[in-house]
Amino acid sequence: MSNRRKSILLIDDDSLVANSLARMLRSRQFDVSICPDPKSALAFCDRMKFDLIITDQRMPVMNGTEFAARAKEKQPQARCILISGYSDCASVIDAFNKEHIHQHVSKPWDNSYLLKVVDEQIQLGEKKEAIEREPLRLVASF
Repeated sequence: MSNRRKSILLIDDDSLVANSLARMLRSRQFDVSICPDPKSALAFCDRMKFDLIITDQRMPVMNGTEFAARAKEKQPQARCILISGYSDCASVIDAFNKEHIHQHVSKPWDNSYLLKVVDEQIQLGEKKEAIEREPLRLVASF
């Protein structure tokens, strides 16, 4: 990982779940912002850049896969993890296929597994960013 602290946006309408996740992630030195609903999270995406977004699936107003699609427009570099105790398989598969979400974790989650997934997604985002920064080289073989 690079030296910059990685930023995570956490969206969950259950404050106990959100605070529990935030404590765990902050203990690993991540900068964590919590939003209780997708609409305020989208507004937050206009003001800050995030490396990773973790969203619940089942929320009022907008579900996690819908949120992920809209967040991807504002934060194309961010990786997204969907956490859910219940999910519509078709919408999750569609979100994977469109690359709106990159990983799904079921509730209740195992902390060590979730931290492993978070680390993997952060590393994948760094690799993608490094590739995009690298200048294109024209190689000709005659």
